[in-house]
Amino acid sequence: MDTEKWLLAELTELENATQNESITTSALLQATQQLVHAQVVRIEQAEAELDGRIWSPSKW
Repeated sequence: MDTEKWLLAELTELENATQNESITTSALLQATQQLVHAQVVRIEQAEAELDGRIWSPSKW
């Protein structure tokens, strides 16, 4: 996903830029990166489930 890559790159850049400012900011940015990864996994799982339901006549 292009959006995921862009967002993670921006978060990494922000984390590097604010590395010496606050541990709270760094922790927030790292947690946001983890959230992005988790959301990508959930989207992929939902897409796979939708694909499975479309191709399963018993679920129609």
